Amino acid sequence: MPDGTAPTRTASLDDWARAIARPTISPAGGSAAALTAAAAAALVEMVAALTAAREAYALVHDEARAARARAEGLRQELLTLASADAVSLQRFVQALDLPRGSEAERELRHRRKRSALREGAEIQRDVLAGCAEVVALGLALVERGLKSARCDAGSAVFLAAGAARSASWAIRMNLQDEPSDSEFSGIVSAAAGKLASVEEAERLAGRLLDGQRG
Repeated sequence: MPDGTAPTRTASLDDWARAIARPTISPAGGSAAALTAAAAAALVEMVAALTAAREAYALVHDEARAARARAEGLRQELLTLASADAVSLQRFVQALDLPRGSEAERELRHRRKRSALREGAEIQRDVLAGCAEVVALGLALVERGLKSARCDAGSAVFLAAGAARSASWAIRMNLQDEPSDSEFSGIVSAAAGKLASVEEAERLAGRLLDGQRG
C-alpha cells in the first residue's frame, strides 16, 4: 500500500497494521480504536452463533440470532469508520501544510484544521456509539450465552470498552478549543456520559465472569 494512502474498509489486517506502523500520523489511534471494536464485534458474532446452535440454549436462541446479526452490522460499520478516520486525519495533515504567511492564509489554515478536527470528533463519536452497542451485546452473552464461550464474550466487552475510552479521549482532544456555546461542545459531554455507561458494563462483565469461575 503506497505511503499516504488510507486503507479501505476491506483491507487486510496486515495492511492495516503496516499502515498504522508507518512513521506518519494517519492512520493512527482513531482507526486502531475502530478496528479493535470491529474485532470485539466479531467475537460477539462468534459467541452468539455458538449459543444459537446449542439446543440447551433454546430459550435465548432468538436473542442470540439478533445479537449475531447486529454485531455483524456493527463490525462492518466500524471497519468503515476506521477508514473514514484515516481520511479525516489526512485532511488535518493537509491543513497543517497550508501556507501561513499572510493573515488570509492563516485564517484559511485555521478553518481547515478546525474542520478536520470536528470531522474526526464526529467519526469518533460514531465509533464510541458502536463500542457501546458491542459492549451491551457482549454483556448479554456473558450473562446468558454458551457457558464455555462466555470468556470470549467478556473479551468482546473488554476490547470494546478500551476502544470506547480511546474514542472518548479523541473527542475531548479534537474539540478542546471549541467555545462552550459551540454546537460541538455537547459532543464532549455526551461522550463522557456514554463512556461512563460502557465502563459500568465492563465492570459488571468482570464481576459476572469472576462469579462463574469453577
